[in-house]
Amino acid sequence: MPINPRYPASFAHDERGAVAVIVSLLLVMLIGFVALGVDVASLYRERAKLQADSDLAAMSSVANIANATTRATDTLEQNNRSGDTLTILQTGRFLRNPAIAREDRFTTLPAGDARINAVSVTVKDTTPLHFAKIFADQDSLGLTRTSTAIRTGAASFSLDSNVLRLDRTALNAVLSDVLGTPVMLSVGEIQLLSDINVNIGDLLAGLRQITGNAARNPAAILDEQASAGEVLGALQTLLPSGAAGVLGAIIPDTGTPDLPVSAIIGGIDSALGLTAVEFASEIDLSALDVINAVASANGYDNPASLGLNVAVPGVTSVTTRLAMGDPPAHSGWIAMGEEDVQLHRAAIRLQNEITLAPDLLGDLGVGVSVTSLNLPLYLEVAGASATLEEINCNASDPTATAARFSTQNPRNGASVASLYLGKLDEDTFANGPIMPSDLGFADFMDISIRIELLLTEIVIPGITLQARSNVSLGASQTDTISFTHSEIAAGQTTKHFGSGNLLSSGVSSLLSPANTEIRVKPGQEGLISAVAAPVLGTVLAALPAQLLAALTAPLDAVLDTTLDGVGVRLGEGELALTGHHCELVRLVQ
Repeated sequence: MPINPRYPASFAHDERGAVAVIVSLLLVMLIGFVALGVDVASLYRERAKLQADSDLAAMSSVANIANATTRATDTLEQNNRSGDTLTILQTGRFLRNPAIAREDRFTTLPAGDARINAVSVTVKDTTPLHFAKIFADQDSLGLTRTSTAIRTGAASFSLDSNVLRLDRTALNAVLSDVLGTPVMLSVGEIQLLSDINVNIGDLLAGLRQITGNAARNPAAILDEQASAGEVLGALQTLLPSGAAGVLGAIIPDTGTPDLPVSAIIGGIDSALGLTAVEFASEIDLSALDVINAVASANGYDNPASLGLNVAVPGVTSVTTRLAMGDPPAHSGWIAMGEEDVQLHRAAIRLQNEITLAPDLLGDLGVGVSVTSLNLPLYLEVAGASATLEEINCNASDPTATAARFSTQNPRNGASVASLYLGKLDEDTFANGPIMPSDLGFADFMDISIRIELLLTEIVIPGITLQARSNVSLGASQTDTISFTHSEIAAGQTTKHFGSGNLLSSGVSSLLSPANTEIRVKPGQEGLISAVAAPVLGTVLAALPAQLLAALTAPLDAVLDTTLDGVGVRLGEGELALTGHHCELVRLVQ
């Protein structure tokens, strides 16, 4: 067969079949890449599934922190993963606070710590390698994922004794002292402000703007001071035009005192950041409540003197001072916080210096004359305490306790008010709360003794007797007050403690021989001769019963008159759960 002489040249330049050659040469590498892709996709899928299981374990644990480990392992097993894959479980506190670096927001705490609101779990498992094991010395790869879930529970509550709002005269007087300008709110204007509710979250946001608070933590405003004018200005922006005009007329441009924002709502840990702000946004207060909180900036250190007309038979004069505010242990007009947050309320404190006619006591014995009779009385209204002992966010059982409060405290138990007869130094009165141990003996009565002997008589003038006594009013035998989930769902969020005709029973108890201590003023022992000593002893023995019989009615009338004069009435104490705050279970980083 003849050969084409050009064939070798054409063969050399012919490229047909080159792709097949290249593919065959690269096939091993391509198969390797495909194998690697399959394994990488499998690893991503397994890692995502492990992350999902880790997330579920953390969320299940934080829903019931007391059984966190059991719930975490159960969750893993229900998702076809061994409980042994749970390698680390930590309980602690997480702060959704933009001002804190992300890596510092979780702090480990021991089991049982009331501050725990987060669970961090670490899950470790292995996933098999498929094609990639051809190129590796192992047939599986370990994966580790960590998840942190949080759920903060808190309650907001108020403590009251059915104290009526200050009447127009008293509220105007206190606000005038605080704002440094005459305030003349009418009854209708006060009622208008009482009928309008404002959201606390909106009020805090307005305060941040007015005060120029630029902190990255939006809850930092709770730790700040704001002037009374700034608080009222922020309130004004939330009111409809009519009420805003009423409030605008009393806000001075400058010169108002500072008050802590926590005087309005306090107790919550501001480091919780966004959580605290969200909780505050679930609470409404009346505009008048906010104004009363501003009025309490007057504090006990600057009480207002009231010129009340007290016309009571046997009472010659009454000097009354009124103070609004809470003792240093207070947690705001409304307390909001986690377990152990406490609210002590002494919304009103009255001091009455009462001068009575000496002849009210009648005959104290032959030769004994009463030359003066003065009684200093102090009344703390709403002087009760409540401590949040338990907050339960698990609503699976409607009959379970959602929030439990202790209403006992070492000072006066669970009471609506406290009544004191005695002497308090001004610092104690200013800084409160009044402790029975702070109460000293007060000069309350001067007597003279005339003893006629056979040839002469002995006259001992100016013997001063002192007294002290204290009693809690409306005390309850209930140590705790609880609210169930079903009660909260039904809106049954107010419970009462203590009741009765508090003043009349209180004054009787205050003056009873069992509570009242009477003595001769120290330093006067030298005035009393051996002859006069028996007479004085008889007086001291009979005096408690005579005080009770003779002074209960006029003192009760004085207290009624002064309380009516400022628009205050005593009745049952009440604990109102204004909010049961349970943050949604959420995952955080």
